[in-house]
Amino acid sequence: MHRTGIWITAITVLAACLGGLFAGVSFGDQPATAVLVLSRTVQKGELIGADDLAVAEVTAPGVVFVPASAKQSVVGTRAMATLPAGSLLSPGGYGVPQLPLGATQVSLRLGPSQVPSCPLPGGARIILIGVPGPDDLEPDELAIVGVVVFPPVALADGTVVLDVGIDSDEIGSLTPYLLDRRITIVAI
Repeated sequence: MHRTGIWITAITVLAACLGGLFAGVSFGDQPATAVLVLSRTVQKGELIGADDLAVAEVTAPGVVFVPASAKQSVVGTRAMATLPAGSLLSPGGYGVPQLPLGATQVSLRLGPSQVPSCPLPGGARIILIGVPGPDDLEPDELAIVGVVVFPPVALADGTVVLDVGIDSDEIGSLTPYLLDRRITIVAI
């Protein structure tokens, strides 16, 4: 009985080794494909640059990927989700964000104190607060809910550029605040 257990174990180990060898040979027969991978993490909504992409060769049947030959068409698009460093780029991982029906994209150029210090990736919900000016006879604050289209980018002069999407009906009430840069962003 003791010898039977040894033979069963030996046959099991041999079957596992042969299965691994067969799998190695099967995948080894597959040609390697040059694909795009992320060389650094790109947050949702950020612009994808040439330095953000690297080329790797993979053998992965059934895995959806972006071929390395498509690099030029990917550069300049936006990350549709946060893309972790080292991951394969998938066809749905990049593109141009679309606004919901009835929304308008507004580009804001604000001072650093007008933008929260927390990360604001694309798709983050925010509130745009219109601060009354010193000459306003009836100081009314304005609060409009919006969504980040393109994350904030700090410029050399210290200002921050941020693209947001807001309801198209709110543009008229927001305009006076935009002209005087009396907008503050609050993350929800």
